[in-house]
Amino acid sequence: MNLLVTGAAGFIGSALTTALRADGHTVTALDDLSVTSPRPRPDHLIERDVRTLEPGDLDGIHTIVHLAAHKSVPRSFTVGAFERNTAVDRHIIHTFAASGAGRLLLASSCEVYGQQSGQLAESAPHQPRSPYAAGKSATEHLADIYRHRLGPGRQIGVARLFNTYGPWEDGDAVVPAFLDAALADRPLTIEGTGTQARDLNHVDDTVTMLGRILAADRLLPVVNIGSGHATTVLDLAEAIIRTTGRGTITHTAPRPNEIHSFTADMTLFTSIYGMPPGRPLDQALADTARARALLWSPAGELR
Repeated sequence: MNLLVTGAAGFIGSALTTALRADGHTVTALDDLSVTSPRPRPDHLIERDVRTLEPGDLDGIHTIVHLAAHKSVPRSFTVGAFERNTAVDRHIIHTFAASGAGRLLLASSCEVYGQQSGQLAESAPHQPRSPYAAGKSATEHLADIYRHRLGPGRQIGVARLFNTYGPWEDGDAVVPAFLDAALADRPLTIEGTGTQARDLNHVDDTVTMLGRILAADRLLPVVNIGSGHATTVLDLAEAIIRTTGRGTITHTAPRPNEIHSFTADMTLFTSIYGMPPGRPLDQALADTARARALLWSPAGELR
């Protein structure tokens, strides 16, 4: 398969690019490098803004996997962040529709669900509570509009990603932040009580699930990518302390407007693509901690 991956220097994008190439696929890796990270970049990375792509650039591409985004929810409240993400998504959808490429898989986020209780199925309403989430919701609506304008055999799908973690993740997310703190003998800082819960999925499992989606003949309009299980932030901190044998817990003020819980309903994914891989959390955290201790310094830089 001939693929284009945008955001290919990102946490998930770099892992997916590497895995697809290892499976024998031809992957054009593209990233504008506007998000800096010491994470290794895929070979033959093209430094380019998605918004400069033209329809002719996509001819001959079987599938585009669009992962490029600035993903920070708190930083999405700054002026221009919403506009940038939505402009990038709007451009790739429009350019794909005008091209000869076959399929477009868009990365969305569990953040579109907002504050809702229980497991979140794809049919649940959008209730975004941040500019980042509102942008992803807008992208999904654009995909719905353009999907009906495509010719026969051409497809647009959406993968709603829940909280993916792993050793190469930048330190602004909760799992690497806790790991870096523990490995540096600093307190693990929890915002609020720690009862807020997240559906945590190791990056290897996320990449496996994306690979199953890409291997199928048909892209679903939207499908969840998660573990189907929720872990509270307090339980996560305690698990990391057990795993590393280090660390204490401290609490600060709650994050404004934070969503209390995300848990993916994986019924649809399972019915089409099989059971999610879902390694046990303690095992996956131990693997991540060992790899991160080897790869990163406590300050979050490459060794």
